Amino acid sequence: MRKIVAGRGFAGLAARAGGLVLLATAIVTVAACSPTAAPTPTAAAAKPAAGAPTTAAAPAKAAGPSTVIRVGCSDPEGSSSPALTIGKFAELATKKSNGELDVKAFYTSLGVEQSLLEAVKVGSVDAGQITTANAARFTDAFTMFDLPFLVKNDAALSSLFKTTDIGKKLAAQFEKDAGVKVLLWMSHGFDATPNSADVQTRNKELRVPADIKGLKIRTNSSPVALAVVKAWGGNPTPVDWGQLYSAMQQGVVDGTLGSPMVPYTSIKLQEVTKHYLAIGAMTNNLPLYINQKKFDSLTPSQQKAILDAAAETEAFSQEAARDLVKKSTADVEKAGVKIYTPKGAELAEWTSIREPVWKQIASEMQGKIDLSVAETIYKSDLGASKR
Repeated sequence: MRKIVAGRGFAGLAARAGGLVLLATAIVTVAACSPTAAPTPTAAAAKPAAGAPTTAAAPAKAAGPSTVIRVGCSDPEGSSSPALTIGKFAELATKKSNGELDVKAFYTSLGVEQSLLEAVKVGSVDAGQITTANAARFTDAFTMFDLPFLVKNDAALSSLFKTTDIGKKLAAQFEKDAGVKVLLWMSHGFDATPNSADVQTRNKELRVPADIKGLKIRTNSSPVALAVVKAWGGNPTPVDWGQLYSAMQQGVVDGTLGSPMVPYTSIKLQEVTKHYLAIGAMTNNLPLYINQKKFDSLTPSQQKAILDAAAETEAFSQEAARDLVKKSTADVEKAGVKIYTPKGAELAEWTSIREPVWKQIASEMQGKIDLSVAETIYKSDLGASKR
């Protein structure tokens, strides 16, 4: 192996390095002087020709991933006013947030009614819906609205929650008890006719309460529904909603109480019933709500997008309810079902159970129903006394 003397070796390397530097300097100098080495202009925005049209810049979208808001719906997509409403709300909220939010509607897959609210309470789902009658597991706020013949119709109940002191107070109680924020109020019928909870029967036409005597009438497990059917002289028979079609078809029950027009047709009950009594015995609303902590975690602009979308969706929801009732009524009539709406003396016979049933329920649910408040609502412009 060849040895390199330190002093001589480094001197030689330095000399050679110096020669390379001189050579590189010469090359750069020649290149700089060369006519072909003119610097290339840096990229710049081209200026449009004079008079040429300009294109407006698209609104800037949020940088980074969108915040996902999962909204659960208890009904199949497009099958009801609440389902249509939730779909529209999701669309508008996403659009109004300019991409900061990605609001997604899930139909039946995240839970139904009570299980959905439970999921929203613990934060595994962000938003959902529930019928006021099904919220009793979580709050006493809506217990009074189970009473028969309390308000005129679904639209009156919505108005009560939004415009009256008592309605706002009860809505706030629900929000506190469930840990949610109500975004808007939905219904299956709004101000359409038929409206609210009606009675449908397999074979026998009902005109007055005497006609229902002895009939097995399906109800849910609500003590109010049981008391109403008993007061009319019927035999209340609790049956799960999912089993109602077969129970009617097989004659396990003679009729059903509690189904408004659209849910009635959604499970094809017009195929196994011949008569429809449009009585509007009980009304319900369905609040669309969001987990309060989730809402609070959003930026002010995102919260505004959510609230603006809810406000804009409300009119759509009301019109959807009207349209679906109209379509469902036509389907029922086409199927040969006879719809009867009692009036005057006949209606008075059906509603005569109001006071005794109210007193019974208030006694059974001590502390949960203030009959003086119920009476005030009943006699108001929104109350059933104005039907």
